[in-house]
Amino acid sequence: NTITVGPREALLVREIAGIRPTWTDRPVVGPWRGQVQVRAHGEPVTAEIAYADDRVVARLDEPIAGVAAGQALVSYRGSQVVGSATISETVS
Repeated sequence: NTITVGPREALLVREIAGIRPTWTDRPVVGPWRGQVQVRAHGEPVTAEIAYADDRVVARLDEPIAGVAAGQALVSYRGSQVVGSATISETVS
């Protein structure tokens, strides 16, 4: 619940954590390469995704702007949806 005012670089997010994940099949344990999407009509971005302790963490290859807690994080492996989670925190 922090508002950041300043240059665009201050809004860039490199890591996203999500809680309460739901899966299309069973959870993918351990780090894996895939894509994540945070906007309904946005393009997925490549990331290293890990699931542990009922939390999903995505480390993005390229930072994105305008990501906030409460948004949905959807993970993909190729064109297949793997799961989703509610964003709980972001790291610049």
